[in-house]
Amino acid sequence: MTCASSMIAIDALAVLVALPTIQRNLGASTTGLQWIINAYLLSFAGVSALGGRLGDVLGHERTFRIGTLLFVVASVAAGLAQSEAWLIAARAAQGTGAALLRPASHVLVYKEFDSGQRGQAMGISSSVSTLFYGMAPLVGGLLTSEFSWRAIFFVNPPIGIAAVALARLLLTGEPPRRERVDWGGAPLLIGGLVCVVMALMQARHWGWASIAVITLLGAGVVLLTLLIVRERRIAHPLLHFELFAHQEFAVGTAVISTVRFAFVGFAVFGVIWLQDVMELSPFEAGVAVLPLTLPTILFAPVGGRLYDRLGARVPLGIGMVLCVAALLGSAVALHRQDYAWLVAFYCVMGIGMGLCVSPAWMTALHGTASRMRGYAAGVMQTAREISAALGLAVMGAIVAHLQGARLEEVLHRDARIPPERFDEVERSIGKTVEATQEGARLPAGIPADLLPALKGAVTDAVSAAFYAGSAVLLAAAVAVAFLPPGKPETEEPAVPDEGTDDPA
Repeated sequence: MTCASSMIAIDALAVLVALPTIQRNLGASTTGLQWIINAYLLSFAGVSALGGRLGDVLGHERTFRIGTLLFVVASVAAGLAQSEAWLIAARAAQGTGAALLRPASHVLVYKEFDSGQRGQAMGISSSVSTLFYGMAPLVGGLLTSEFSWRAIFFVNPPIGIAAVALARLLLTGEPPRRERVDWGGAPLLIGGLVCVVMALMQARHWGWASIAVITLLGAGVVLLTLLIVRERRIAHPLLHFELFAHQEFAVGTAVISTVRFAFVGFAVFGVIWLQDVMELSPFEAGVAVLPLTLPTILFAPVGGRLYDRLGARVPLGIGMVLCVAALLGSAVALHRQDYAWLVAFYCVMGIGMGLCVSPAWMTALHGTASRMRGYAAGVMQTAREISAALGLAVMGAIVAHLQGARLEEVLHRDARIPPERFDEVERSIGKTVEATQEGARLPAGIPADLLPALKGAVTDAVSAAFYAGSAVLLAAAVAVAFLPPGKPETEEPAVPDEGTDDPA
């Protein structure tokens, strides 16, 4: 399980480092680059609930192997891509494979260990995945520089094949169950997510009041509403909303989702800030964010052990408080424009995530009956990846809006650059920093004395996004306080049995 999760972790961030090279090699558009990332996130989010349900019906071990093999085949297709559309389609297929294997892997870890070891086992699995997640930018930069961006995708096949072989050797397969799967709900979920996320992504360029953005948001709301109505009426829904009536599941899912929402934006826009303001190279920025991920590796097993001994409230409470404090501290420290101030907050964020992620998964899975754990893991994974896509879109919209407004204010006041070139200046901030380091001519006709103001605009925008992320985390931190104290009970909770014919 850890082997396959590590494969997903490597792929998630390594591609980010290679995007400029991919753009030059395939002639991809800026919008195409965004969809190379979001095609993966959205297919992962949209299919995870279906993947969890298939695990319950087909057997988690069988679903794990199918998902891993699909991820391997899609990785090969991505490495061989000859066009932007080809690569986007391959990335969507990778997300689908990940959506099948990831919920199954969590259920299998839960099932294979007894109640006194589950938290620690999940913590170890999470820490190893986080190690590869943290090393992914370095691996991606090294492979892209020394070989090709295609090498990033060819790392996955040997890892995936090894995971499938180990699963076949070590795990006992389950017989399929004769139960229905809600295939009709998946298009509504995926379509609704695509519409909402695309609207958030493009609102900065199209305008919030544009017909395209309003239409997309309206279509997303309609599709997701139809999904909710459908799921509440059928006997075997794709999303079992009754799960959220159970406190442990609801709080565990809230923690997983909000941490993912905040962390993706924190990592992505933190790397952008380090390059555009602190003048670091992509490789140096990748090294600079290691304090954000390495503490998670050390403290994830600690969080698991605390869960096994003390229950969920202690590790979740401490972890969420640390995450909120880290984001707030980083938002303030950015204005000093000194990386040394950020190191401590990166470490605090890493410790907080390590303490709360595996206990959150254990809490949510404990809050469901064994027959429903595939459902539960799929719904959690769906919420997690939706939060990742929304976190990137929402925090990105905040950064884009505030950075654009601040730049317009600076450039209007300076009056040396005509208004029609403001967008070009915004796109050239990173190139301006690089040209300043190398003594080359500055792009877009940007005067050198404007560079501090440009850096200030980036800093203000990223800081505001960090404040937004901390507010989202705070809401989940408050919910943790309502969890019952003490160790989890060993008996299963009374969750409605999805094998009955009563409408869910």
